[in-house]
Amino acid sequence: MRLVLDAMGGDLAPDAPVEGAVLFARAHPDHEVILVGDTARIGPLLGKARPPTNVRVHHASEVVEMDDHASTAFRRKRDSSLRVGFELVRDGQGDALVSAGNSGAVMAGGLLTLGRLPGVERPAIATLFPALKGGGRCLLLDAGANVDCKPSHLAQFAVMGEAYVRVRQGVARPRVAVLSNGEEPSKGTPLTREASDLLRQSDLDFAGYVEGKDLFSGDVQVVVTDGFTGNVVLKTSEGVGMGVIGLLRQAIEKRGGLSEKLGALLLQKALAGLRRVVDYAEYGGAPLLGIRGVGIVAHGRSSPRALHNALGAALAAAQGGLQEELTRCIEKAGVWLPTHQRGKRATDEVVSD
Repeated sequence: MRLVLDAMGGDLAPDAPVEGAVLFARAHPDHEVILVGDTARIGPLLGKARPPTNVRVHHASEVVEMDDHASTAFRRKRDSSLRVGFELVRDGQGDALVSAGNSGAVMAGGLLTLGRLPGVERPAIATLFPALKGGGRCLLLDAGANVDCKPSHLAQFAVMGEAYVRVRQGVARPRVAVLSNGEEPSKGTPLTREASDLLRQSDLDFAGYVEGKDLFSGDVQVVVTDGFTGNVVLKTSEGVGMGVIGLLRQAIEKRGGLSEKLGALLLQKALAGLRRVVDYAEYGGAPLLGIRGVGIVAHGRSSPRALHNALGAALAAAQGGLQEELTRCIEKAGVWLPTHQRGKRATDEVVSD
């Protein structure tokens, strides 16, 4: 496989992408990593890293910045690392793309360059959350690609999320739910109520409404919402996870006695495991489901380790037959969920990271 990495995307670019690419290439000698970006900046970093032969550079002179308007920047910066990277995938010179850059621009790039899968109205960013039961995971989508959604969009997110969890997580029949402010059917908004009505007509294992806390319970494996809400949930959860660890450390260091410090020493391995569970770097990146190809959206502050893991996620998605299953499931859902692709383009309404 040939994995394309946007070397100029993210807060720590190009240093972190270069180091992450080298880490991945050393661990996966049978696969190639293509770093796309400014050779004048990437070259010296690669020289110091002494990369293996399965890392190469493809020059691109421009960068889509984090504060750029997503679709406008992608269209105007025709030689940006993100656009050139997507074009490599489109032209068959790469099998998947990873970027830690502007997530809205990744969404726009996937749509403008690769296009949608047949029947998909809006692609969605799908993010995994740790679950309490059985060491499983819960998939939240959309986590930031679409600000405004229709009920049919949420229903399609459910179909794609269910397929992803079956193929990638090995769950035979994932339970699907709609995120709301309560479990009662009378709660929610017109959007969530209409989406729920659609999903009750499907052959999915639909659990109805769940609240934010249920993302971590393990009772459901797929939760759908609009991209604005999903992005807020994602960022809040990241902050809570790291905040809890920080507060524990602070309490032990500043107010703990000898017994507390000894207890902390004994719990050091367990606390390290907790940090790995809540650390976004362990998950690498979130797939953009619904485009004609594999696009992975990595965290804007991705470290080399996070990008190494994001490349691993891209490799698994490219190898696993996911695209074929997504296409099959969306086509099958057309029986109960007619698609309406007329109207405003999805690239006009995206959330920037």
